[in-house]
Amino acid sequence: MDIFAKDTIAAFATASSSGAVALLRISGPESLTVLKTLTNRQNFKPRYAHLVKIYDGVNILDNAVAVFYEGPKSYTGQDCAEITVHAGEYIKARLLELVFAAGVRQAQAGEFTMRAYLNGKMDLMQAQGVADIIAAKNKSAHKAALNILDGRLSQKFKNIRAVLTELLAKVEVRIDDTDDEMPPLEPKETFCTLDGVINLTESLASTFSAGRLVKDGIKTAIVGVPNSGKSSLLNTLLGFDRAIVSPVSGTTRDTVDAALKIGDFALLLTDTAGIHTNCTDFAEAQGIERSRKAMFSADIIIFLGDSQADQAAQEAILKEALSTGKKVLKVLNKSDLQGRKGNAEGYDIVISCKTGEGIEELKTKIIQAIGLSALQEDDILITSAAHYEALKQAGKELSAAKEHISDLELMAEHIRRAVLSLKRLIGEITPDDILGEIFSKFCVGK
Repeated sequence: MDIFAKDTIAAFATASSSGAVALLRISGPESLTVLKTLTNRQNFKPRYAHLVKIYDGVNILDNAVAVFYEGPKSYTGQDCAEITVHAGEYIKARLLELVFAAGVRQAQAGEFTMRAYLNGKMDLMQAQGVADIIAAKNKSAHKAALNILDGRLSQKFKNIRAVLTELLAKVEVRIDDTDDEMPPLEPKETFCTLDGVINLTESLASTFSAGRLVKDGIKTAIVGVPNSGKSSLLNTLLGFDRAIVSPVSGTTRDTVDAALKIGDFALLLTDTAGIHTNCTDFAEAQGIERSRKAMFSADIIIFLGDSQADQAAQEAILKEALSTGKKVLKVLNKSDLQGRKGNAEGYDIVISCKTGEGIEELKTKIIQAIGLSALQEDDILITSAAHYEALKQAGKELSAAKEHISDLELMAEHIRRAVLSLKRLIGEITPDDILGEIFSKFCVGK
């Protein structure tokens, strides 16, 4: 992808699936010329919607709404045009043919947002927020993405960078002060400044565990002995039959995945094969192995117990679940059956998939156990692994700078590296190939 291209590009910014209308976006120096050619209209007041006809030669292709945005007051910072037409397949295909015939080329994935970044309409972090807000599937993910898109997260990084830049200037001017005309740096004040920035970076980085779950969803594995009701629990939580339920032990031979929304959060549920040691069936053995893999890849494990099942076998599974280091929620099932509540000691909650007892409370406990219940709507979260790693790297460099307060040149070098990490996140010094990789993950038309 040629990130410095100044030619005119076009693509539909609406989904390719069927719908009532479709929006074609054009960006580049020839946007207005192309718009005039398509509509046989010469006057377009910037930022106003105009009811127009799209012409295919002398024939009318469609009635449309067209808006011209004069750069830099546009999404990309260039001259832009947006044409909304009826979403017929022929209309869309022919409109693209007419636009390309006028010298416009097909936009590549993420190219509109890349141009917005290159033209200073947003920083790199905000540009990545565009992709996140499109991908958001629940309220919490949408809010986290909106905070990035609005520049709130960028501002925190810029504030940290500003403090470090000011400190670095003070250090470097003294390095260059060969005549000792400048008073020496106050060690206590410098130490406090570095310590304050380290605390800020660590505070931001600490939100990544929650941010990752908000963005990607909470991987939740349901485990237990055969016939403990794991598939029934999956179906009950979903509200429909996703997994096969049978009184025959070992019905589930493979993991069964499903998405569930609990309040503002998304869960990725995995029903697993019952784990036991006396397995001679090859397919069931493969299912048990996949159950173990699901446990180790989960964010939280629901251990589903049955007071009438083999207690030694259940203890072994619970021990294995706890050994993963993941959050484990101990749930006693089948409370509707006589005598099944008799051994609830040690369990976090008692439920019945048949009657629904405890199911709503279980949903609440899942969110509480994973540590998301305390999140506030205006919390700024780190949702990108790259942002997290850059913050950790910056913190590491600043800790090294603290250790070399008496050596100005070494301290300055560590501060420079910390500033460099933050600048890369905002996009002030990002290599072209990295930009191409980032924006290639966008959809075409964005």
